[in-house]
Amino acid sequence: MPSRSRNRQELWQLASVQLGGVGLVCVAAVYIGFLAVESETAERLINHGGYFIMAGTFAAWLVCLWRLWPRFQGLAGDNRQAPPERRGWWWVFAVIGVLMSAVVGMESMRSKILYDEFALQSTAFNMHYFREVAAMVRGYEFMGTFTSLDNYLDKRPYFYPFLVSLVHDFTGYRPLNAYLLNLALMPIALLLVFDLGRQWHGWWGGLVAMVLLGVLPLFGQNATGSGMEMINLVMLLLAVRVGGIYLRSPDPSSLSAFCLTTVLLAQCRYESALFVACAGVVILWGWWRADRVVLSPAAALTPLLLVPVAWHNKVLSNTPVLWEMREEQTSRFGWEYVPDNAAGVIEFFLGMDRDASNSLFVSAVGALGLAMVAGLVIPRLRQPKWQDPHAIAGLVFMFGVVANLVLLLFYFWSRFTDPMASRFSLPLYAAMCLSAVGLVKRIETRWRWATPVVLVLAFLSFVGSAVPKHAHHIYSRMGIDELEWERRTVAAMPDHSRLVVTNKSTLVWLLDKTPSVLIDRAVLLEDRLIHQLNEPTFQEILVTQALRPVNAEGYHQIIPEDRLPDHFELETLVERRFGTKISRISRLTAIHSPKVFSSTEHE
Repeated sequence: MPSRSRNRQELWQLASVQLGGVGLVCVAAVYIGFLAVESETAERLINHGGYFIMAGTFAAWLVCLWRLWPRFQGLAGDNRQAPPERRGWWWVFAVIGVLMSAVVGMESMRSKILYDEFALQSTAFNMHYFREVAAMVRGYEFMGTFTSLDNYLDKRPYFYPFLVSLVHDFTGYRPLNAYLLNLALMPIALLLVFDLGRQWHGWWGGLVAMVLLGVLPLFGQNATGSGMEMINLVMLLLAVRVGGIYLRSPDPSSLSAFCLTTVLLAQCRYESALFVACAGVVILWGWWRADRVVLSPAAALTPLLLVPVAWHNKVLSNTPVLWEMREEQTSRFGWEYVPDNAAGVIEFFLGMDRDASNSLFVSAVGALGLAMVAGLVIPRLRQPKWQDPHAIAGLVFMFGVVANLVLLLFYFWSRFTDPMASRFSLPLYAAMCLSAVGLVKRIETRWRWATPVVLVLAFLSFVGSAVPKHAHHIYSRMGIDELEWERRTVAAMPDHSRLVVTNKSTLVWLLDKTPSVLIDRAVLLEDRLIHQLNEPTFQEILVTQALRPVNAEGYHQIIPEDRLPDHFELETLVERRFGTKISRISRLTAIHSPKVFSSTEHE
């Protein structure tokens, strides 16, 4: 007995030294991330060093996952009703194939969030070509190489652009790669949610979770876009899975994989940094279960790996122009936004409007599941049968999802009924799908047909609700149709070097390696356009404009913001109607500048 007591005392003394070292690293990380570096310096450090830090973190994470892979095979829960192993996996892949085929057949692979996704692709462009974390403002071809200019650090986290840049590295640069990456993440997300459901209720529980997520219109819309929601969802689910493995057997290998997963998750979306606190709770819980402190080099370095997240947040906080607020708004967060955002949350989850990307069935089943977790599971966590490692990890991260929702209620642009803000609800929907597994498991103790009934109802909700919502293409009203038509039209023209004077964002054209400037800038610098017309670098200059109706007879007029001065001579090439608006593409043929004439007369 004295020997065992002495050994435990020595272990805790060693742990105290290790924790002291980790504490110093945390203090250093806080100082470097929030105090020591100014905003301008932080932006430069991320611009020129962010790619390499991300690449090193990602490579280390892959190594840790590879070492942990054999432990992904473990299965918890009652599996007596599961089909035979091989037949069960055929069912899983068949369901995934059906869900993906349906989504791809109804949803075009194109941007769903206007301009946000183009900014992400722009950052991926620079990370691929120049290893620089920055979005481009302008771009021109120099000696056969398209080079971006006037780059800036975009407000959006850059793990997703980094992954897109890797796809570019291996397959060559194509804007399509961003969509293909999200499409590839779709089956990964479905397999992860299946695996988590399988941990709690065997194969049928996994199918319930996977089908509920798969029939959600919001999930399919993001899987065919080029936004960062899919990677955020995948990393969140993976954090729960790896966290469960760590809790089941706390050791340096699982701890390293869990810490690096959390670091990458924190760089998927702005608010995903909240999940770092959830990871800390899971780590401490693992120490308590193991009755010892478990550390690893990756875990000790985690605070330093999170420093770029702090730097990025500092740059965003000190650059109001990136906030994109309305004129009457003065702050990003405030109590004044809560009532309207809360009403939007309720309307979105319970709404039946085909314009919404929600699922009333998934919302109902998921809400009942969350209520069961709150009323039944949480009060009984001290009982051994409720202490499944994956359930604990999932519960901790569910608290993070709820905290995420609370934070969004205070954000100036988080009303879920806005199609461009509804994507913020995807983590909560994932929590609902997993909670529904616990609900079904509970009901099955008294009614064994619960699982088949839920699966059938999910299928009926997909046919009756999700299919019309996918077919309705609610994002068409955000200008994506117009942008895609302009890109297709210009791409079908003869292969010339051209400059596009656009009434929208230049990013759309820069991603296609086509130089572009905004209309107001073109007017401001008309002397340079005159020089291009007289001594052309570009073979043609195109102008995009919008026309809106001005009377009941259908007469259209160029909107004031798109109007060029009268001395700009344009040749209309093509027009197309979008609702009541007409989009026009013209060629700039001449500029009869009064400045030039007056200068000539004076001479």
